[in-house]
Amino acid sequence: MKLLGRSLTCLLGTVFVFTACDDLTRFSYENYSCEPRQTALYEISVGNLKRGAIANVQFASKLIKAEILSLTQDEISMEGEGVRLIANRKTGSIQIFVGNTYESVRCVIDKFKM
Repeated sequence: MKLLGRSLTCLLGTVFVFTACDDLTRFSYENYSCEPRQTALYEISVGNLKRGAIANVQFASKLIKAEILSLTQDEISMEGEGVRLIANRKTGSIQIFVGNTYESVRCVIDKFKM
């Protein structure tokens, strides 16, 4: 009886640890799709959600690679080829800095995690 109690406790403990662990994600991505008539920014695709990873940024005239500089629960900051982007992960608002120009765009967020 004592052995059954220990086994059950170990089993429940293992199940609890695996269900509470969020680091067992195989892959995840975030896409930000923007209105092409509103801005030259069409889409940002982030396939690897970690600092130093590369995001694909599609503009009307070109595709650029941007390095993720910082990543928090609220925003992603990235930079590449003279363009700096700050994406709000909750609202979908994107701030675009190119040289001395600034633009703010609203985009639709598509998140997937498995």
